[in-house]
Amino acid sequence: MTFQSSNLRLLAAFSLAASLSLFGNFSLTSVVAAIPKNDNQVVGQLNVVGSVTINDKKAINGTTVFTNSRVGVACAGGNRAMINLGKLGRIELAPGAQMVLKFSEGLISGDLVTGKIVVNAPVGVKIAISTPEGVSAADGKDASVLAVATQRGVRCVPVAVTQSASTTALSSGALAAILLGAGGAAVAGAAFSSQQASSTNP
Repeated sequence: MTFQSSNLRLLAAFSLAASLSLFGNFSLTSVVAAIPKNDNQVVGQLNVVGSVTINDKKAINGTTVFTNSRVGVACAGGNRAMINLGKLGRIELAPGAQMVLKFSEGLISGDLVTGKIVVNAPVGVKIAISTPEGVSAADGKDASVLAVATQRGVRCVPVAVTQSASTTALSSGALAAILLGAGGAAVAGAAFSSQQASSTNP
């Protein structure tokens, strides 16, 4: 019944637009553009304390975060950012953290340029965060709390990396399987290459 009512309303809107367009003062295109889209795109919501940027622009509480966004937290004590990804989990960025965040259904990933982040993900959500030193990952079989840090770049706070017991250390083959299954072939290749390089240069 709801589907039929929606179709009837849509048909009525098009009929009205077509009638009005005959008088030259209304456009059918404007009605089509006004119809809402339902694309189920995964988005995040930002909570900030202090100075935080999204794509080099100042961010405020409630800012919508899309995949491939560059998030930066100013290098001063007390600054921090938390990105709520709904059912995917959340990401917390410490002062001085800079990262390009990527996410899709069942996967939180991205490139950590400087600083430290902590990723919380429920069962069924995989994690793969690239740093200049390599890739930190969790396979999603258990709920994960994954702390990721890089020693590269300017650091405004001491960086220490810890891992929860629920985070699994993965071989290059297992990591590749995770990322290929979630559409991350490029990251998987980079992880495999970095591990090969480390094994040939002790």
